[in-house]
Amino acid sequence: MRREGCVPLSPNVLRGVCGMIRRTFAWLFAVSFLWTASAVAQERPAQVQAFSISETGRLGTAIWRQDVAAARATDALLAASGGQPPQGLIGWIVIPEGDGQRVRFLSGEISAPQAFKDVVIDSQLKAGPVIDVAEPALSVDEIAQFAARNTAAQAIGPLRCAARYNAVMLKDPEGSGWLVWLLASTTQANVVPMGGHYRFHISADGQTVEKREQLSGGCLDMDRSQAQRGGQTVGLVTNIVVAPQPLEVHVYLSLLNRLPIYAMAGDKIWEVQGARIREVTPSARR
Repeated sequence: MRREGCVPLSPNVLRGVCGMIRRTFAWLFAVSFLWTASAVAQERPAQVQAFSISETGRLGTAIWRQDVAAARATDALLAASGGQPPQGLIGWIVIPEGDGQRVRFLSGEISAPQAFKDVVIDSQLKAGPVIDVAEPALSVDEIAQFAARNTAAQAIGPLRCAARYNAVMLKDPEGSGWLVWLLASTTQANVVPMGGHYRFHISADGQTVEKREQLSGGCLDMDRSQAQRGGQTVGLVTNIVVAPQPLEVHVYLSLLNRLPIYAMAGDKIWEVQGARIREVTPSARR
């Protein structure tokens, strides 16, 4: 499994990070208040489900791998079709395949999708050739996965932190249905969308929203240059108001941006370096 940019910090650097976090504690709570105030006059979001630390790391890695697979498969598809999406394309799903993933592009009607073209992404997240699908009929699970994506997209709600959202769909590890993440995205190289992500619990047939979870207090775009201290990559600092620990989106963002993320949740400080999550509250390290 690939790890990107998740390097251990020296004790001196880590102590410096913790000092920086303590100095910015009050500022971050002020920022979290401004997120909520600026986010279309909504109530403070409810607390969301937090998985175990190990499961959070696994889910965040799976989200990152699927998101990267979809992006690289899309690049391959566009390259093979002259830079334009093929006519009739209505979306895609990602299917696990051994150590890799099969990105299946769909055509037809939203209510009756068919397999159109496939791109296999290997375990190193490299895209293979675009393959014309011989059998267009989808399995029951594939139909449900695509339906779950569309069901979540229709229920996103008023807080829109990005012009475009990326979707990731995985089997719910604690149920029979689907987990769908709608992830705020950006085309700006130095911007990290720390807020504005959603998690949906969708029924097994993909048709019903069982729970909608807003994974931040509001919108927040962070500048990657904030991760630099004294010429070293230290990390980005954020505040979590919807859970007592980092969430899978923080693992995803750490992997995607090749940066450590330091998160304050309750009275604890956490370090997220890819799938590795640990508490670094100063008092906990004495």
